[in-house]
Amino acid sequence: MAEDLSAATSYTEDDFYCPVCQEVLKTPVRTTACQHVFCRKCFLTAMRESGAHCPLCRGNVTRRERACPERALDLENIMRKFSGSCRCCAKQIKFYRMRHHYKSCKKY
Repeated sequence: MAEDLSAATSYTEDDFYCPVCQEVLKTPVRTTACQHVFCRKCFLTAMRESGAHCPLCRGNVTRRERACPERALDLENIMRKFSGSCRCCAKQIKFYRMRHHYKSCKKY
C-alpha cells in the first residue's frame, strides 16, 4: 500500500495525458525501451504511419510491441485513484472518468 502511494505521488497531472492526442489516456500502453505512455489507438496509428519508432523520442519499438503493445496497468490503476481538473470547467474528476465527463461538460 505504501508502495502504491509513493509511486503515485511521483506522477503529475500531465502524466495522464497522451502526448499524441493531448487528451486523458484511454487504454494506456507503454513502450518497452523508452517507457513512454500513449493511448493504445494513438500508438497503433503512429506505428502504422512511422514504422518502428516511438512517436515521442524516435526510440526503437520491436515488431512484437508494434503489433501488440503492453498495457500500462500500473498507470491505469493510479488513474482510478486520483482526480484531476477538467481543462474546461475545472471540476475535479477521477482521471479514468475524465473522457466520460467531457461528453457532458458544458464548457468542453
